[in-house]
Amino acid sequence: MREFEATAEATRPPTWAHKQRALFDLTADAVDRFVDDYTGPDGEPFWPPDDHVGVDGFDDVVEGFYNWPLLYAMGGDERLLDHARRAYEAALERGAATETPFGHPMVVDEFEQCRDWFHLGEGNLYTYNMGLAAPDDDAVIDRATKFAEFYTADSETGNYDADERVVRGPMNGSTGPEFCDFSAYEHHPYGADYRWARHGLPWRDLEFDEAADLLDPANEERLFEVLNERCAKGDIPLNLNITSLMTNAYLHTGDDDYREWVTDYLDAWRERTAENGGIIPDNVGRSGEIGEYTDGSWYGGYYGWSWGGWHYVGIGPTVAAENAVLLEGDREYLDFPRSQLDVLIENGIEVAEDDVHSTLYIPHKYGDEGDYHYDASGVLTEDDGEVLWRDGWYEFQPHTDDPYAVHLWYMSMREEDRKRVRRLRDWGKQDWQRVDPRAKTKHDDGHEYAWLAYLDGEFPDYPDRIFDATREHVDERLRLFDAEGNEPATVDEDYLRDRNPAFHKALLQLTMGAPQPVYYGGLVMAQVRHFDARRERPGLPTGVAALVESVTSDGLELTLVNTGARREEVVVQAGAYGEHRFTTVETDGTEPRVGDDGDGGTDSASDGDEGTDALRVRLPAGSRMSIRAGLDRFVDDPSYDHPWSETGS
Repeated sequence: MREFEATAEATRPPTWAHKQRALFDLTADAVDRFVDDYTGPDGEPFWPPDDHVGVDGFDDVVEGFYNWPLLYAMGGDERLLDHARRAYEAALERGAATETPFGHPMVVDEFEQCRDWFHLGEGNLYTYNMGLAAPDDDAVIDRATKFAEFYTADSETGNYDADERVVRGPMNGSTGPEFCDFSAYEHHPYGADYRWARHGLPWRDLEFDEAADLLDPANEERLFEVLNERCAKGDIPLNLNITSLMTNAYLHTGDDDYREWVTDYLDAWRERTAENGGIIPDNVGRSGEIGEYTDGSWYGGYYGWSWGGWHYVGIGPTVAAENAVLLEGDREYLDFPRSQLDVLIENGIEVAEDDVHSTLYIPHKYGDEGDYHYDASGVLTEDDGEVLWRDGWYEFQPHTDDPYAVHLWYMSMREEDRKRVRRLRDWGKQDWQRVDPRAKTKHDDGHEYAWLAYLDGEFPDYPDRIFDATREHVDERLRLFDAEGNEPATVDEDYLRDRNPAFHKALLQLTMGAPQPVYYGGLVMAQVRHFDARRERPGLPTGVAALVESVTSDGLELTLVNTGARREEVVVQAGAYGEHRFTTVETDGTEPRVGDDGDGGTDSASDGDEGTDALRVRLPAGSRMSIRAGLDRFVDDPSYDHPWSETGS
């Protein structure tokens, strides 16, 4: 670990530094109030009610506090971690007391009994964030390994067939994949009142020819029959999110069995994609055969190309490739999600926005011919209003899932992937130099492009603007608390999520140089991570602010500012899990530093050519330091261990 002493004064700290520290403080106070107003005496949620029967909604409850450990791990008050622990324990207890139609509770052995990895991925974000926040907590470690063991080949759950390398059901969990009866409405709310027109019509080869057919209550019984025939068994791309569960266990234990599970399962899906002509199939039978339950069709599966489309299909390849790169250091795994984006781009249609710019409308779904008259705003249509269908592809629209392309570039740092992000820009709608006071969705998305514009030097005001917008979002929640008078106006599975006053995206982007994780179950991927050396806890020390100002293939630029009244020490780790190494480190100080070459210039922070995985920076009160560091990415074994776990410092 290389050591540095800040010598530059910060008698007038920049506004972004004050705003960043104020946001940390405000968030902790707002969460205090949230817990008082919207949970019981021990942090228990008010949902589900005592007489509730079903399985849907546990992930929504956890989404109400899933990011509190992450905010703590970045430098938030310890109250955030304490509140999160109590809320999670109480949610588990409530879930274990909630009945399902299948003779067992909603939560079995502290894990959801049988759900898809769209929802399991959301709920387990808390699990992964706790690894960053409290990796020495025995309960956190035990859950990480227990949850992963539900998916090993010898697990009694029967979730995974290692010989065929298939997860045996789109629905799976602590009770295995067999509890999937779509006609049990409480379990699968996909009946006649489901939003079929929005999500698509997967079965045009059957008697259903138009989306309106699925909205007819008279067809509901047949609809459930089809769901059970085609979507209750076998593997789907969403199950690739299980690689995060395995990676999480590896980061705690270093057990190579978890690493091998990730690469073996990912390789299976890559082979199926190659077999299918380069397009990932959305359904694979338990025998490993593509289209085993869909009359041989590679599309039409659960949350597949005709049901939600790229929005759902793209999650698994992106998340699994990220995890494999983290574990193996080989960025060749990124060819998998890259190839799927390129298929869509190759089938896209250019639409002129003005005399200079045009937007590429890429297809988001694939399906059979039929009646495509339904409400799908923002997509290309025929003259009569029917959704444009071309060679099987339909719902042509601008790329609506920013994280997939952004994450691809972020992991590879290749210029061709950065160009792909620009290629997918929506010139008719997306202003890259705009910050909205509200997130567009529960995912807290909508600012990926603005952040990239900042990193490119095109949006220098972004830090101040995004901190102002985040503060406004917190204040908006506090005004809601005032209006409701300490009692929720409605209590459903979303009531906590819709009131959570903690927002982390700005802090992730600017303190760690990290994008928002893929919301449906991705892990945090970051350039750097900070630790409070004096208190030996994760996150920036009290009063210290950090700003990652540049991220390139060569490295990054980072500024640290001590706005507080006492001397602090920050350990800056290369990567969220120590997976990167600093190769060269140049600071703005003029005095020789520990590990320096003695002339105040560039420190080749290495012993030979090995580099270093962390920097210790001493920051007197009212000081700042700017660091320009070269990074060799994904070269070290990743771990949740804190820097002092090995150094003993």
